[in-house]
Amino acid sequence: MQELVLHQLLDRANTLFRQVGVGLIHEEQLAAALDLTPAAFREQFGSKAELLLAVTQRNLLRQRQEHEQLFANLATPAECLLALLHHSLHELRRSPHHDYHVMRARFPESWQHIQEYLINYSQPLLVRLLQEGIQEGQFRADVDARAIAHVILAQFSLVLNEQFFPPEQVNLADVYRNIFAPYVRGLCTTAGLRLVGPLFERM
Repeated sequence: MQELVLHQLLDRANTLFRQVGVGLIHEEQLAAALDLTPAAFREQFGSKAELLLAVTQRNLLRQRQEHEQLFANLATPAECLLALLHHSLHELRRSPHHDYHVMRARFPESWQHIQEYLINYSQPLLVRLLQEGIQEGQFRADVDARAIAHVILAQFSLVLNEQFFPPEQVNLADVYRNIFAPYVRGLCTTAGLRLVGPLFERM
């Protein structure tokens, strides 16, 4: 029961971070929004930074579970890769546009957790899908799966770099779509494009 209550609090905090932004809400406001006294908030979470880390960890676990559900209903590596990118696009659309650079600057533990997730989970997953897609003739045979996975993650970091794409001036989800859709389309063979054409339309 206690774990269920904790998860409910983390989900409420996550909704608040998405609506307001991680940098704009103070611990006292968080406590009030979660129906906690400041003392109870500190006892449960310690600090805003520790709460954000717990929310980030729960978010990334949720994403992995959602990926598994997506892949269970798809038949090919190319479809799985496009579904993965579409899911990331949806995540960007749901999040406040300034979350990531604020997190990097002010909440380094949460930011580091995201970087570890990208290296330890996202990169091996991308390599696997690309290798399988090459073997099945959906991606071009002349591409290096590991190099392409590295480029995809570098492009994602570029999207989140506020020096190139100031979040107050651009929509990061639109930047993401305009970078990734043409790039991944260029990796596909004719057979691969026939499989994933509808997913490109959804992006």
